Amino acid sequence: MRTLHADERGELFMIEVIHSGNAGQFGDLMDRQFRLRHEVFVGERGWTAFDVDGIHEKDQYDDDAAVYLVAADDAGTVAGGFRLYPTVLPHMLSEHFAQLVDGALIQRRDVLELTRFAMRKSERRSRHYFELLLAIQEYGLMEGLSGFTSVINPLRIPILQSFGLEIEPLGLPAMIDGEATIAVLFHVSEKCFARVSKSVAIEDSVFALPPTSRRIA
Repeated sequence: MRTLHADERGELFMIEVIHSGNAGQFGDLMDRQFRLRHEVFVGERGWTAFDVDGIHEKDQYDDDAAVYLVAADDAGTVAGGFRLYPTVLPHMLSEHFAQLVDGALIQRRDVLELTRFAMRKSERRSRHYFELLLAIQEYGLMEGLSGFTSVINPLRIPILQSFGLEIEPLGLPAMIDGEATIAVLFHVSEKCFARVSKSVAIEDSVFALPPTSRRIA
């Protein structure tokens, strides 16, 4: 699904929703987003365990159940993106970070897990970053979701809240591999969408057409 915007430099931009049903149409774009993930997560953060070949970064959740929202310009240069995964399947939070959650894990059809949010250095805090923040809410509303679980640095919470996102901690922070880490739930609602839209000054839909549903039945 494609929408074109003019950013501050006048470039045309789009957000694609890529899943197993249409991934064949986006082979080059998927390759570029895995390369960007390598730059961010292996090159910058040192996650060498997920270095596939010195060029791409992947893990076991990059399978047919995953959905990717990828922001790219008209030439196919990827500015950023993130991955969504059903919480009704074994997922990163349930298999690797369950200790961060107080009480029962959220495993519902109306809640997806959001991981691998990556932005190119030159695009951080750009309009395209804000489009992806808004896409979290808009995609959730279009898919009938109530939220997204994620694992983030707790220092990100007030920053993201300042853009209008509603974030609920699911437990206390813990140090994992030398970094403060917390499990959270990003709530999805019309009110939250309106707050984020106003905060980032984007009134139009970030999707040209409603994405095809890929949630697990």
